[in-house]
Amino acid sequence: MVALVKDFMKMVESHAPVSYQEEYDNVGLMVGDEKAEIKGILFSMDTTSSVIEEAKEKGANLIVSHHPMLFVKPRSITTKTMQGKKIIELIRNDINVYAAHTNLDSVKDGMNDTIVKMFDYIDFDIIDQCPFDFDSGIGRIVYLRRATKLSDFIQKTKKVLGVETLRYSGDLDQCVRRIAIINGSGQSYFKKAVAQGADCILTGDTTYHSVQELEELGIAVVDPGHYFSEKLVYYNIMNRMVKEFSVCYEGPVYFSEIEKDPYKFV
Repeated sequence: MVALVKDFMKMVESHAPVSYQEEYDNVGLMVGDEKAEIKGILFSMDTTSSVIEEAKEKGANLIVSHHPMLFVKPRSITTKTMQGKKIIELIRNDINVYAAHTNLDSVKDGMNDTIVKMFDYIDFDIIDQCPFDFDSGIGRIVYLRRATKLSDFIQKTKKVLGVETLRYSGDLDQCVRRIAIINGSGQSYFKKAVAQGADCILTGDTTYHSVQELEELGIAVVDPGHYFSEKLVYYNIMNRMVKEFSVCYEGPVYFSEIEKDPYKFV
């Protein structure tokens, strides 16, 4: 059974249309030929050099990443830059790269909704609503029916996202009831989360002064890092996509075994 890159693109975009991406974003086919036959699919968070090597070793000619490889339009493609080296290596090896990013974050049953379901939360609203689809948007604010201690929420976060260590601010004994959850880098949505009454925010990539200001307001922050705030959520969704795509594709599917958080702790 032959499946083409464009067949996979059509399936993904039936759930997460490109029109749902944020203005600053770049989603879709980054490198490659949409008419190429898929010989193997490798899912990863990013298209790093090591992921490209992994695809070559596994014989996968379609890398499906969450983060766009071409986030900023390159001025040139040469071996003098890391981005250029990767693009050239991909083309030489006939490897296609596709990215589903903020369109997958925003859309109903996408990243934001999936992470809420992974926490077993039921009552929630959208923090930054999509202007043309009221069921979609960036960030979710969860209303707990019973308040929980920050320490308990931290332990739950570690379990759900599969992380051993994380950063947090606030009093471990403080009770939280309205939690803003923004997978990835959600700092630009802090003001909206606060305006909607969040007393705790779960996201990655937080910075010192932003968290300090929230602490002064009595709002806790739980930061497992950008990578861990999204990896298992993304893989959860892609596992669902693989099952759906299996009606037209019977080839090998891989989830990166070598990709890791670039941060280390000592």
